[in-house]
Amino acid sequence: MTRSHFPVARVSALVAVVVGAFLTGQHTGGPRWRELAPGVEFTTLRGEPYCRSGSATLAVLRLDPTKVRLRVHHFSREPEGRPLDLTEWQRRSGALAAFNAGQYYGDYSYMGLLAGQGTWISRHRHPTFQAALVAGPRDGGLDARVLDLARDGLDTDSLRWNEVAQSFMLLDRDGTVRVRHSDQVADRTAVGQDRHGRLVVLVTEGGYTLWDFAQLLRRLPLDLALVMAMDGGREAELLVSAGDFRYASFGQWLPGALPPPPPVPLPAVVTVERP
Repeated sequence: MTRSHFPVARVSALVAVVVGAFLTGQHTGGPRWRELAPGVEFTTLRGEPYCRSGSATLAVLRLDPTKVRLRVHHFSREPEGRPLDLTEWQRRSGALAAFNAGQYYGDYSYMGLLAGQGTWISRHRHPTFQAALVAGPRDGGLDARVLDLARDGLDTDSLRWNEVAQSFMLLDRDGTVRVRHSDQVADRTAVGQDRHGRLVVLVTEGGYTLWDFAQLLRRLPLDLALVMAMDGGREAELLVSAGDFRYASFGQWLPGALPPPPPVPLPAVVTVERP
């Protein structure tokens, strides 16, 4: 028998690198945005080669904070006194879009600072979470932004923003990744701010480690200035309903689970509403 000396392993590795570079290079053409309402745009991007499981599609919602109103909702302020699923939150608020807020404890209390409609829901600052989504200046007008709490102050004694949701920083203005390497793979929700002051909400349909997700965010053609993480896993949810356009992603379920389970009830959400 004649043995082949063709370097299969080397060629396979080269092909993997080329494919990864090609897929990442698809982002360079720029996303195709669909305008859903004044100040609201939607697109999808791909997450190769960083996606570890499931669909590599990312849903991206880009918001002009001077044309839309962001609101924080918590179940403790609702008549039922229980967490609602995202379809209930969206239907109740009539929002253009809704997505999960930050992390919470087993008793559904929020893990960090949380304010909604000008009132504190949780004034317990998380000591290691260094980011906050804020919206609705108390002095009037429309505005929203992501704060890096390592640089930007957020005074709990005088609430300057009607809406506040604290979580942890993924990527800061210096391009520094602010999470550690880990093997935990999950669907992800993130909120960023681009260099034009627009907010960018990203929800993955598949699983990523936080480190890999941050590397992807650095390479996406979104001109992101900084990005914070919200909750992940099955709680990573986004629902968009604007005119005849619908999109929903309700986190990942176990492979082979049929039918998929219903959306996880969320104790806190952020809605995007018309002014």
